[in-house]
Amino acid sequence: MYNSLTKDFNDFVSKISLNSKEEQDIISKHNSLTDMIKQEPPEGYKIVKTQLSGSYAKHTVLNEYDEEKLPDVDVVIIIESNSKSVGEINSDFLNYFEKKKEKVTSDIRQQSNSIGLFYSNISVDMVIGIIDDDKLKITSDKHHDWLETNCLKQIDYMVKRNKEYEGFSYYSLMKLVKYLNKEILNNKIKSYTLEQTVHHCAPKNSSGLRLYQAFSKTLYNMTCLSSIHDIKDCCDNNKKGYDDKDEVCFSSFITEIKKYSKLADEALDGDRTKWQEIFGERFPEQPKEIVKNEDEYDKTQTPWCC
Repeated sequence: MYNSLTKDFNDFVSKISLNSKEEQDIISKHNSLTDMIKQEPPEGYKIVKTQLSGSYAKHTVLNEYDEEKLPDVDVVIIIESNSKSVGEINSDFLNYFEKKKEKVTSDIRQQSNSIGLFYSNISVDMVIGIIDDDKLKITSDKHHDWLETNCLKQIDYMVKRNKEYEGFSYYSLMKLVKYLNKEILNNKIKSYTLEQTVHHCAPKNSSGLRLYQAFSKTLYNMTCLSSIHDIKDCCDNNKKGYDDKDEVCFSSFITEIKKYSKLADEALDGDRTKWQEIFGERFPEQPKEIVKNEDEYDKTQTPWCC
């Protein structure tokens, strides 16, 4: 006898998510770093606040299939505005972390839009920003200028979307699509593009809507996109919701999604083994029998009729 499909999906989401020990380790490192910055800020700087961002703050981080790949943790450090250039600010904070090595980590690097701190089990991206006219702008070493971003507003948007669904977690839906893109399609498109695409294509909540149905409908809606230019930033409809690097590969990504959308349709029609074809070996083993009665598809007993 097999589990209900809802239980299998919940178990799978749990398997691809961080466990409590990993989460606590990340929280501990985040707290120690931000406490140090608040209590002993770089000379000449006043810290307004620090905030966890990225997939950890959005509750959509994945448990890496590749154990050698370090999970990324994003932290935003908001400072008071000053007259220094982006290059000077980046240099000041990089030197600050270099001097604090014994309290932080020995591997520290300046990156395009952040300072990377690398531990044995995670990497932390420290983003330096200011609030200007109610907008967050971060220092970009790549562009040598301030870069406007909605990264903190997007966290609030994710929380808002999660409250819309009653039968499942929106965070789980996002994890499933991220897993498909990351582990099955080998990071076909960038995380930002993917998240905005899911925001655009996720179905509205309806009575009885299950996680696997929402996943299937999201894939189908993605196949209906005319181009990547349909995707807008979830917090600003006047701003594009995709990474420029994805413009070339987006059509091939949608071609791949069409294949998995078809498999999801076949799974919903009764061939549950198709879920394993979509998600791979980490997904719970599914019954070979075809579901003949859709009303019994998600019941706790054996989900097919003989």
